[in-house]
Amino acid sequence: MKEKSTQDRIEAAIDAFGSERLRWLIGKGDVLTQRNELTEEKLKELVDKTVREEIDRSTIARRLRESPSTISEISKATKLETDYILENLLAMMKWNRVEIVDEKQREYVYALKEI
Repeated sequence: MKEKSTQDRIEAAIDAFGSERLRWLIGKGDVLTQRNELTEEKLKELVDKTVREEIDRSTIARRLRESPSTISEISKATKLETDYILENLLAMMKWNRVEIVDEKQREYVYALKEI
């Protein structure tokens, strides 16, 4: 079981590094630091935070690819905190990547949107 979880996280990281959000930040980072709009330290913090978020969002998306799920189900499968999952699902909904498709045991069921 541990092996599958590790493989899932590696695949989520690969997905994350292909994200437009992360590519934009890395691509613009040098320009922002050269213009003194961002310090090197702040850029590093921002990149680290964005990498973490993108890996976690990819992990959530991978779970939803398996089947539509509640926050509790996602948390159990991914070991991420429920509040953090909700925060990321809301962001993913804002970007039109996730939708609410049902309700189960007083919880919304989330699914990836088909594009």
